[in-house]
Amino acid sequence: MKASRLLVLIIALSAGGLAAWLNLSSGSREPAQTIVVQEQEIPSLEILVAAQDLKVGTALTEGDLSWAKWPEESVSDGVILRSSSPQADEEFLGQIIKAAMFSGEPIRAERLIDTDKGFLAAILPKGKRAVAVPVDAVSTAGGFILPGDKVDVLISMQAKKRDEGFISETLLENIKVLAIDTTTASENSEKAMSPDQTATLELFPHEAETIARATQMGTLSLSLRSAADSKDGVKQPPRVKGGVKFVKYGIASQSVNGN
Repeated sequence: MKASRLLVLIIALSAGGLAAWLNLSSGSREPAQTIVVQEQEIPSLEILVAAQDLKVGTALTEGDLSWAKWPEESVSDGVILRSSSPQADEEFLGQIIKAAMFSGEPIRAERLIDTDKGFLAAILPKGKRAVAVPVDAVSTAGGFILPGDKVDVLISMQAKKRDEGFISETLLENIKVLAIDTTTASENSEKAMSPDQTATLELFPHEAETIARATQMGTLSLSLRSAADSKDGVKQPPRVKGGVKFVKYGIASQSVNGN
């Protein structure tokens, strides 16, 4: 055999042996391992939630409440835990909803009213009175006053001297409108005043007396206050017992007796 052929044969055998070795080496390798990360369970508590949207003024019925798991660290004070009140979903049935709640929202006892009285009497703050005032669209800012708004109560009446015509003064300031006709703020906040209806106002007893006298003296109108000027706690103008104390531009101007 010639030397050239022998060299070619040696090279071929060497290449074949190398290929076989590489094949064996790759086949002996272990397959890549799949890393499995075990999901850590988050501690949770069962709390009472609304099973559906709940409207204000309605009584809770079967199916309105349900239990749901919430992360323990997200459970705030005031929610109702199944561990402490396992029968709460049945015990709260029949109570009146004081504030609207959405499906899945945690139930809080302070947003429910346990009473057999009417809804308006139940939500009326202690020491306050609800007084209905006959008004129409013209005397209520064109009918745009809604339940929940704050208003000033104005009175228009004949002047003491008939040749002076009529006068109009601010009677009460920053008064909350509880309802328009039979619609409260929480029931339908989009219902504005329509003709020949009533506005129910939230008043202190002495203010209710003032309104009662004023209705016999002239025509009442409501003046809508700006939202920025309707905060609670605004000081009310002084009143005079036995008469009506009027305020104009924040200054007490005169007292008109109802006799």
